[in-house]
Amino acid sequence: MKKLVFIPLLLAVCSLFAGEKIRMHAHRGEPSLAPQNTVESIKLAFDLGALMIETDCWLTKDGSMVICHERGELKKYWGIDKQPSELTAEEIKNAKLACADKFDKKYADCKLPTLDDILAVIPKDKAFELEIKHYGDGFADKVEAARIKAGLDYSNILITSFRDDVIKDFKKKYPKYETLFIVWVGKNAKPEPIIERAKNAGASQVAIGGYRNINADFVAKIKAAGLKVGVWHVENLDDLAFAAKLGVDRVCSNYASRLHRDFETVKSLDFK
Repeated sequence: MKKLVFIPLLLAVCSLFAGEKIRMHAHRGEPSLAPQNTVESIKLAFDLGALMIETDCWLTKDGSMVICHERGELKKYWGIDKQPSELTAEEIKNAKLACADKFDKKYADCKLPTLDDILAVIPKDKAFELEIKHYGDGFADKVEAARIKAGLDYSNILITSFRDDVIKDFKKKYPKYETLFIVWVGKNAKPEPIIERAKNAGASQVAIGGYRNINADFVAKIKAAGLKVGVWHVENLDDLAFAAKLGVDRVCSNYASRLHRDFETVKSLDFK
């Protein structure tokens, strides 16, 4: 009986990866194994097979570019009870990991990274999804300068935001970057407003949170408008099977390497 129940899940997940129809993005690196949004976490994710990493970037009060999700992450990981926008370059440099006991001791000396730190470890054949958390004067120019310094192509960096006005402004300044509009949807959401906002902003992709509230028709309408569709967060094989049925182009996971390993294990099982 267990085999019969599991077969539909297996078939759905296998169809997801057939012909490389979907990409898996590692959310903030490998946060279950190394401190999230650090150089070490990003490098680990790439070493474990990730093709693209998602992370977050803030413009600080003195014009630095810090990689961090928000105040909660700063307090939990670095013992700093501030929003990233309130930091200075000196505070970033001097930050010490406050939860070293939660990870392997080899990560005890992790540093709070800048955008330059992260871009320096992006392989030329991989990509980096940069979510804009705090946009201000000079943000787009600093991203472009960091890209040039790291020797990366425009194709190595995907610019993302929940704010369509931010995407529109960034795209106006630097049209060669591909951009993605992030949304969270509830049970009564409609695809048309998402399409309109993404298109008006110049985005070529959308990423949907709350994806259990939508269906394949919802995704098909967005894709018919010429937009790629991703969902987050996909944390287990059941989530992956659901995403497969939706027909999405990409998934983002906090457990990307484990999820891929589980998929490969399931794929090898004999159900005869």
